[in-house]
Amino acid sequence: MKNIKTLLKKWCIHQALAHSTRTIIISLVTTLIMGTGIQFLVMDDDMMKMLPKELDSKIAWDAVQDEFGSTEIIFIAFGNAGEDIYNSQSLVDLWELTQELNKLSSVDEVINISTATRIELQDGFMDIDNLQPYKDLSKNEVNDIKLYLDKNPIQQKQFISRGGEYFLTIIQPKKEIGLDVFRNQIVTVSDSILSAYDIHYGGTAYVTGSVPGLIRKDVKSLIEIGLFIMIIILLVNLRSIKAVSMVFLVIVFSLIAMMGFMGWAYKLTGSDRFLFALLNTSMPIILLTIANSDGVHVVTKFFRELRITGNVSIAIESMMNSLLMPIFLTSITTISAFLTMVFSPLEPLVGYGICISVGIAWAWLLSSLMLPAIIHIQNWDHQSKYIKNHSLFENLANYIGQIVIQFPKLVFVLGLALVSVGFIGLNKVSVDVNVASFFKKGTDIRDSMDFMDKEMSGTMDLRIRIEGDIKEPYLLNKMDSLQLFLEENDSVKVCYSIANIVKQMHRTVMDDDIRFETIPENREKINNLFTIYSISGDPDDFSSMIDHGHESALITALSSVMSTEEVFNYTRSIMVYIKNNFAAS
Repeated sequence: MKNIKTLLKKWCIHQALAHSTRTIIISLVTTLIMGTGIQFLVMDDDMMKMLPKELDSKIAWDAVQDEFGSTEIIFIAFGNAGEDIYNSQSLVDLWELTQELNKLSSVDEVINISTATRIELQDGFMDIDNLQPYKDLSKNEVNDIKLYLDKNPIQQKQFISRGGEYFLTIIQPKKEIGLDVFRNQIVTVSDSILSAYDIHYGGTAYVTGSVPGLIRKDVKSLIEIGLFIMIIILLVNLRSIKAVSMVFLVIVFSLIAMMGFMGWAYKLTGSDRFLFALLNTSMPIILLTIANSDGVHVVTKFFRELRITGNVSIAIESMMNSLLMPIFLTSITTISAFLTMVFSPLEPLVGYGICISVGIAWAWLLSSLMLPAIIHIQNWDHQSKYIKNHSLFENLANYIGQIVIQFPKLVFVLGLALVSVGFIGLNKVSVDVNVASFFKKGTDIRDSMDFMDKEMSGTMDLRIRIEGDIKEPYLLNKMDSLQLFLEENDSVKVCYSIANIVKQMHRTVMDDDIRFETIPENREKINNLFTIYSISGDPDDFSSMIDHGHESALITALSSVMSTEEVFNYTRSIMVYIKNNFAAS
């Protein structure tokens, strides 16, 4: 083993000194080849891909998507504070917005007043008509819509703000459509039509659709800030623009190789593991610090040896003999740590671990071969201050070293005390994936989410899929009871399902008597209600609530943002309720 290590060291030193130009060219070409994979890098906007495919909730989610279409939605609220939204011009603009949205290739369904139906009793029969039958409405027709919604609070909560100042539109995308494309199309159309209003966007599709742009912006900003700080510190330490440029080259090449590898990996495997998601934004900064550390060790050690020997080749050889093994060991242990991510149940973390390990390995190779070769072909002024004199950080390191040598016990005790404080702090760590906390207060997304939570039905949605004979009164009553339970949580603003429609139809055929806003007692009556509806209405109106075979249904609850702990507690209470009340069905 010792002979192998010696031979490898000699080989590396020989390549750097005897074949400097060739080593640099090979390093440059291979990095550029690796870097061409950047063109295949894909910014991912689907947070559901982070979850393990075998997770029960993920399987249930996919089943809902397959049966009822995409449950990722965008909310648009528009109006003006202090002004009544119930007016002819606002409904004209809502109508035009709906028409333009329906033309978009990414839109599957638009839900608002302009697309909603009204169920009323006309001449003793249940009549189904559009809530807003046409674009231009008279004042009386506008008031008629208001009266209808006042009588049907579930629909009112879906479409109107609490103070009656804003209209709400819900847009559902087509399956397999990128949410960034969906989001951008929606915003472009809405901003152009609703320029006279205060506009707010919300919903998981809007947030996740905004993620790719935010990722690009954040990664760019993080790298720029990180590089700026790093260059300042390097200039203070190395005091040579030429030396700093060499370290900078190692960092940039390592970043190019890592991102290029990620692109090639996605291109060749098609695996979601190699999509660049929100979790991956920290990768460039982490690699930047590691590559910077490798490069600084090499250049600083070279300066120290050159100061002693006065000969560049001897200084490089001494430096490489001293650092090749330590840099290799730190690199391989760091790589091993990151590769443990391949056992993570979250797919993006698997790709994260593999790709950053490649970047670390590349930084090690560049620091061990290319950087010494570049140092070798440079002309160095042995009398320059940055070589002759110790830097500020070198003096600081020497001072700290002396303290450690003089007071080893005291240093150990202080270190142990700091670690102990850290262990105590572990108990106070809380995990929270509250989406709102991802964005600072004052940003457009955060302000819109806060507005939706305060004035509208919220920006988060909960879906519960029910299987069984949906026309069975027993099951519909169970669904209705579950909805009441869901609404007991203060964060839930509105909850609806096919059970609400059945109750509304029942009340309508019973002379619109509020006492009959209940589930009919037998299946035949329920079946008759659906039959009556189909005479003047379209059964597909219920496609987002019930399947065509009436064997499964969807309960939708819209809520304001909850903390992770609140979500866990709420979910557990729902599971307990379902277990206790749906066992027989």
